[in-house]
Amino acid sequence: MSETYKKKARLIDEISDIEQYKPILEKDSFKKDEPHWRSISKNTITLFQVLIDQDLRDLVNVLRHYPIYTEWVCEHFRYAYSYSENEADIDAASELLVLGEEHFSKQFVRNVVRKLPRCDDMSVEELSKLALHVEQNHSDWHPIVTNYLCDNITKAVNRSNLHPLQRIVVTKPILSIKRKETYIYDAEDRDAVLDIPYMN
Repeated sequence: MSETYKKKARLIDEISDIEQYKPILEKDSFKKDEPHWRSISKNTITLFQVLIDQDLRDLVNVLRHYPIYTEWVCEHFRYAYSYSENEADIDAASELLVLGEEHFSKQFVRNVVRKLPRCDDMSVEELSKLALHVEQNHSDWHPIVTNYLCDNITKAVNRSNLHPLQRIVVTKPILSIKRKETYIYDAEDRDAVLDIPYMN
């Protein structure tokens, strides 16, 4: 299958996927100057809560077509403490960070990376596959995603009962990846102004 065909097929899929959300989004009257909970309708709030809870692919697709909601989603993601049970698609998590970069807060970034694959739960084989996946794709990802996965693969391997030579084999694909510092989000303090507004 040619790359051009793949791109066209992906675009058709994305357009098809966005159609299911149009009835809600087209009826919404976005009020940028209103407080967070009052700037969009309750139906739209519910939609974004569901999309945040999933693997983020549909969420970033919606934001590509409706970028006006990007800041709202980044703000709302700060309060998404229970939205980490469904693992994020790595590419989608990376794109969300790229789209939301000008709206970063520590808690937003933390809650995005919390949805990335949990290395502690992985077998040696799974860690090996993830390390190879990172090696092959890290240049396409936001540095926060690459740093997080490299750090957590290394920590998981170091905590394991593997022989030192096995540890070297598992982590070898990511050893040459250079760390790029962009945004510091992992300090122990939480957002200084994390005041959760309740919907009313």
